[in-house]
Amino acid sequence: MLNRSNLILAFLWMALVCFTVFYSSIGAFGVNSISLLLSIGSISILILNWYAHDYGRNPSFIFLVLGNVFLCGRAFPVLFGDDSQLATIGFAKVWDENVKTVYLYSIIVLSSFFFVHIGSLRIKQVVHHTLKVSRYRKLYLVLFLLFLPAYIYKNIYYFNYITNEGGYLAIYQGTDHIDGVGFFARFGSLFCLASFTLYFFSEVDKRKSLRALILFLILFCSELLVGLRGKFFVVALVFLLFYKLRFGGKFSIKGLLILLLSIVFLAVIVEITREQKTESIVKDSPFLGFLVSQGVSAGVSMVTLDEFNFFSPHAFSYLLHQFFVPFYSQPDVPSGWFLANDLSMLVQPEAFALGFATGSSYLAELILIGGVASVCLGSFFIGLLLSRFGRYTEGLLGAQSFWIVCGLVYYPRTMLQDPIHNFMRYGVAMLVVSLIAWFLSQCRRRGA
Repeated sequence: MLNRSNLILAFLWMALVCFTVFYSSIGAFGVNSISLLLSIGSISILILNWYAHDYGRNPSFIFLVLGNVFLCGRAFPVLFGDDSQLATIGFAKVWDENVKTVYLYSIIVLSSFFFVHIGSLRIKQVVHHTLKVSRYRKLYLVLFLLFLPAYIYKNIYYFNYITNEGGYLAIYQGTDHIDGVGFFARFGSLFCLASFTLYFFSEVDKRKSLRALILFLILFCSELLVGLRGKFFVVALVFLLFYKLRFGGKFSIKGLLILLLSIVFLAVIVEITREQKTESIVKDSPFLGFLVSQGVSAGVSMVTLDEFNFFSPHAFSYLLHQFFVPFYSQPDVPSGWFLANDLSMLVQPEAFALGFATGSSYLAELILIGGVASVCLGSFFIGLLLSRFGRYTEGLLGAQSFWIVCGLVYYPRTMLQDPIHNFMRYGVAMLVVSLIAWFLSQCRRRGA
């Protein structure tokens, strides 16, 4: 929420960061000292955001949580007395980035987090109020249950497919799994998720909503069978946030710790299962192993900084062609279309041919569009959009906003068009489900 105290705290944080950066620049600095600055700076701006938004009642809080994990995770071991892994680029081959690139990267990340926080303060936060009763909520629940078998069948089919093909990478190597599962299963699965989202944003009874959400998340765990842990955790966290926004509630410190430990446990289990490993990355500390493995997204931005002249001529091509992502499998994408593909072909061509890819990041794409200026401006608008869409907590508009927010908070690990893809995918499906519910409601009235 925008008030004087929150602004003073934010700019005091920025002043301390700028002083530390200046002090480091005139003296000798290494990767560990830079990582300490990044770790303390990113965690402290996260705490400021949590406090400013009434203990985390804003999508920007989820964004900064994921930003800390994906963009700063490799720096965090320094907080526990270990060496930082921030400079280690761990794709198919492993190498260490130069200190200047790590230094510049850390400054850009902290600048981005600051402007996301400032942007999020511009919109008045959601105040808990009496929810409007929707006459379609029972129909949405019925449609969710009707489409549920298609959703379960699709995920079981995908699980069997990747098991037979040697691992989850099989779904990135072609479209055989999509062709094999069939049209009705895929669209039934899509309408299942659309129906539940509409029900969730239409149900006014807190207990019924909570029971339905718990049931949905248990069923949604089937996404983990396919190895899609990013999708599962993002959707689960954003549903939890909107539940608190709709019915009142905050992210307590105790609740956050329990949530963090649960996520680490599930993430490590999924990593072992989907990559057919027999042990975690870090034997002595699964928690640090989780942070280091998820923090690999830092390498995307650092390689982009190092190879700026190679990627920058395609910056707007990347932005334009992202609209075609749903229509191409990974091996069929032309060069110069997607940053993630070009970067993967540059740093790990053999692994890319097998289905491995680095992924993208909003930070890398904003750097290519206009350097630090576009990072700061873009981050401000990200914070603004997160707060704006977080205000819609009811009906079709709330359901549409939910999937857009899912795309926005996942920006640290995905491309800039991801919220638009979500809107195109789930928005149309929710409109169809809404029309079906309206039609059924009209038929029931006439029959009565």
